[in-house]
Amino acid sequence: MKSKDKENLKNMAIDELNVKLAELEKKLFQLKFKRIATPLENPLEIRSIRRQVAMVKTWLNEKKKQPQTEVKK
Repeated sequence: MKSKDKENLKNMAIDELNVKLAELEKKLFQLKFKRIATPLENPLEIRSIRRQVAMVKTWLNEKKKQPQTEVKK
């Protein structure tokens, strides 16, 4: 994952991160399901998506732990 993508994840709101997480988990499920039927063109894609899921979950936990002192505009 590029550092620019990491920064984008870091700056996302909790709701946006939840949506991103759902998309990534759906894509991961589809790739795993597809892998059973036929070989994948790029099997390393599963690894990269798993890592992206972990990154999103990490940022979600960090955001949830932060005190809610920021005022939403």
